[in-house]
Amino acid sequence: MGLNQPRRVIGNVNFSGPVPHSLRHSFAVNALLRVKDRGESAQNALPVLAVYMGHSNYKYTSVYLRVADALTRQNLLDFSLWQKRKT
Repeated sequence: MGLNQPRRVIGNVNFSGPVPHSLRHSFAVNALLRVKDRGESAQNALPVLAVYMGHSNYKYTSVYLRVADALTRQNLLDFSLWQKRKT
């Protein structure tokens, strides 16, 4: 896909084109998605992730939950639309 990506909207979250700081955001979102994949609470992982990322308060880290939830909702929508096309 490359780095020259247009702004995208997934669910209620806006994604700008990538910049170097995007790697930090990607790490945080993927860490929360891995926690959810293990069947654990991403909410409970926020304080640990906040410390790892250097946030003074885990509330600043909670924004990544919105992104992870938006990606999950988009995947469910995509799957649902794919199922409809199959039938």
